[in-house]
Amino acid sequence: MKIVEVFVDAIGYLILRVKDLIRLIVDLVIEMLRHLYEKFYEVNFAEKVIFLNIIPAFLAIILPVARFYIFDTYFYINNPLAVYMIGIVIIMFGSLYFPGLFVFIARLLINGYYLFWIIYLPLAGELTKAHPHEITFGYYLNIAVPLIYFVFSAVSYFLFNER
Repeated sequence: MKIVEVFVDAIGYLILRVKDLIRLIVDLVIEMLRHLYEKFYEVNFAEKVIFLNIIPAFLAIILPVARFYIFDTYFYINNPLAVYMIGIVIIMFGSLYFPGLFVFIARLLINGYYLFWIIYLPLAGELTKAHPHEITFGYYLNIAVPLIYFVFSAVSYFLFNER
């Protein structure tokens, strides 16, 4: 009987510890969300647009950029530069915390470089070797997202920068 009581006590203790751990994790997540919410209200309008541009950026990552018709069905081609778009989103989000000329130049260079390659790939015929193929909405979104980042980075620096 003593072994059963020790086993039940141990299980009860583990359940309490797991519950405390879950409570701690939930509190940390809530604190992080609160911090993001407060930071969102602190930044200027252009930085808010940059922050909210994360949503179309993730759509640009997951949507196909082209499709081709073969064997009575459409096959979709994913964005070959999606990994770089993820990096751009992380950099643009992180740059909200560090205003200044260096961040402005980095934003322009990173988005300009991505924009160059996303436009170059279909012009060079490197997006897909399947012919004929058609460009889908995801491709145009991959052009619009860095353009929005580019334009609103400039607006944020030139109109809202506190020098």
